[in-house]
Amino acid sequence: MSQANLAQRLLQAERERVALPREQGDGLGLAAGYELQRLGVLVREARHERLSGWKVAFAGTAAQRRFGLSEPVYGALTDAMAVAEGQTVDLAGLIQPKLEIELAVVMGQDLNPGFYSDEELLAAIGEVAAAFEIADCRWQGWSFEAGAFVADNSAAAAYCLSAGQPFDARRHAQVEYRLMHDGHALGGGVSSPGEESPLSNACWLIRRLLADGHRLAAGQVILSGALLPPVAIEPGCYRLSMLGMELALQFQASQGSESL
Repeated sequence: MSQANLAQRLLQAERERVALPREQGDGLGLAAGYELQRLGVLVREARHERLSGWKVAFAGTAAQRRFGLSEPVYGALTDAMAVAEGQTVDLAGLIQPKLEIELAVVMGQDLNPGFYSDEELLAAIGEVAAAFEIADCRWQGWSFEAGAFVADNSAAAAYCLSAGQPFDARRHAQVEYRLMHDGHALGGGVSSPGEESPLSNACWLIRRLLADGHRLAAGQVILSGALLPPVAIEPGCYRLSMLGMELALQFQASQGSESL
């Protein structure tokens, strides 16, 4: 199958909300996957969507080993993917969604392609926020090779941010979090320090994007990787406690007036 044909099939799968068989993406390398991702972003921009940020995926070494990778991968976010807190998300508009909780960083200044130290990258961050990412997959059963996952825009579907607070590299080096669903605890803890910390993931992604020729703009969002294993989304209200605030997002099984 040609890349152009696969790009069209992925777009059709998203429109029709029907996942593709894994074998249609088998053998797709990372470079080809990123090219298909780029084509998908161009289609979104032709629909008048605006690039609003980026996400890290496979941030942990265990996931990278599973797919034969030596670093994470990334996907693109657009303004059409942004969900406001209090908005109800209709699950009927998604294929096989999963929910991730993440620390989001918001760029405080523009960065042009080039080399930057970690200190310079951290200085370019303006705010942090608690975030939900709704990941959705156009490959049946969430079964794929790394290139096919990247071609699927690394499963980026939607995201929701809390109010932002000024970024402090020391204070936000580790964050405490807790996830609830309709009053039931789903998990919590403190983010990893060091090389797998949210800030390290964010720096990796910013540096990789700049190396790939992307320009980052003030206000763009970086989702820095899941803090808990993704959970299959059920109807009800999910509440994330992080950064001294609470972020809530409601999901429903049938379409409503405020649905995604």
